[in-house]
Amino acid sequence: MRRAGDALRRRYGNRRQLSVGFKGLFGRLPVAVIFLLICTVSLFASLKGNNSSLNRPQDFRVDEFWDIAASGGWRPSSAPRSNWPSPPVRSNGFLRVRCNGGLNQQRSAICNAVLAARIMNATLVLPELDANSFWHDDSGFQGIYDVEHFIKSLRYDVHIVEKLPEIQKNGNTKKMKAYQVRPPRDAPISWYTTVAFEKMKEHGAIYLTPFSHRLAEEIDNHEYQRLRCRVNYHALRFKPHIMHLSNSIINQLRAQGHFMAIHLRFEMDMLAFAGYVHTLTLFSCIQGYNSIG
Repeated sequence: MRRAGDALRRRYGNRRQLSVGFKGLFGRLPVAVIFLLICTVSLFASLKGNNSSLNRPQDFRVDEFWDIAASGGWRPSSAPRSNWPSPPVRSNGFLRVRCNGGLNQQRSAICNAVLAARIMNATLVLPELDANSFWHDDSGFQGIYDVEHFIKSLRYDVHIVEKLPEIQKNGNTKKMKAYQVRPPRDAPISWYTTVAFEKMKEHGAIYLTPFSHRLAEEIDNHEYQRLRCRVNYHALRFKPHIMHLSNSIINQLRAQGHFMAIHLRFEMDMLAFAGYVHTLTLFSCIQGYNSIG
């Protein structure tokens, strides 16, 4: 006849051996493997939670979706709030820029170009848009934006011309040439008031290229930041035919309640950023895009 003490010793003895076995197993595993196991378990748990939330019915009204978002107390800050004199009648020279990158980078570069012209008291030549990249789109500033509105909206901020003037040299009329300068990335205001300004005074005109992210975003001058806002939200207005097409698309989406996303300048490397590499190969994604493009 077995005694109760023997049964208890056998039960807890087996548990102790099992515990020692697990400790020995984890003791022999590298730390990196243990960390990988923990991450894998956490990933599956999060995916399960996300799937369950995605399967829940989401009730929303389409008309509310298209309403203007609540401001939360914020208000537009593009108008000057302190002394902001008009630019002097005579500027220190001409500023040309070439805005490279995608549409968002080019739009940001245009805002920075206006601000750089203001900082140096320069006459801004209509910014050039990069036309030599993957998409080979030769639509210049004049083909996308309303030039007259752009110049008129910023007349109290900077002088703007559509092209460099012609000059008289040795009895001949020649187009002014701008001295090319490569600005550093996220250049501070001091670079424009020293290096760029000195080259402008020396040559009469400078050509800053490339000009994507070439002016620091963080500037401790509220009026300079408001000027950026005036350019982005007021001065940069698309041409009428682009506005008409976009309004037609928006009106159709509002009426039907469906939504779509359009990237006007698709690039190959965007497949990776969009996450397609997780499910499809690059080749198959490009094939699919070309079949509908």
